[in-house]
Formats: sequence, C-alpha cells, structure tokens
Amino acid sequence: MKTLHLLAIILLTSIVSFAANDKVPSKATTTIKGVVIDKITGEALAGVRIEINQSENIVYTDLDGNFEIKNIKSDTYNIKTKLISYKPSNTKVKCKENINNIEIKIGNL
Repeated sequence: MKTLHLLAIILLTSIVSFAANDKVPSKATTTIKGVVIDKITGEALAGVRIEINQSENIVYTDLDGNFEIKNIKSDTYNIKTKLISYKPSNTKVKCKENINNIEIKIGNL
C-alpha cells in the first residue's frame, strides 16, 4: 500500500512538473533597425540614446548612427531619442514585422 501511495505521489509530481514547463506560445518577436541623423546637416549621430516605451530596452547608436532593437513583440512603440545638445525626439512606430529603415532626424537645441 505504501508503495502504491509513493508511486501515485511521484506520478502526480511528474505531471505537475511537465505542466509547469509547458509554456503558452508567445507572440513572435521582431527587430527595429534604423539610423539617427542631424536634421540640418544630414550627418549620422553616434551615441544617441534610444529608448522604447519608457522601458529598460535601451540601446545607443553606433559610430555610423545605426541602432537595432531586438526581441520586441509586434506592437506600437514610442521611440525616444536623447543626445547632449540636441532636442529629445519622439517617434511613433507600428511594428508588425522587422523594420529595417527608420530614419530619425533630430535638431540642435
């Protein structure tokens, strides 16, 4: 009888463990790529802080002004930019699939 109870407990524990690890499929993730340039000169800007929807997902532009935000869910995002001596900007982007050509122009203070 004790063996039967022990077997039942082990079986139930296994079922609960497998059920807990069975994840609901999440939405597909996407990537936003783009460049930040000076509004007047058209020059690419390095070191611009890029933040989406006031989240912890923050990236910076590279030396050529390029940025890439990976592994985000398809949604509408508010992309904020910040760089010393430039006006902060807000750009709204609706993202259903990978976006590879965002051009954000920012101007001096």
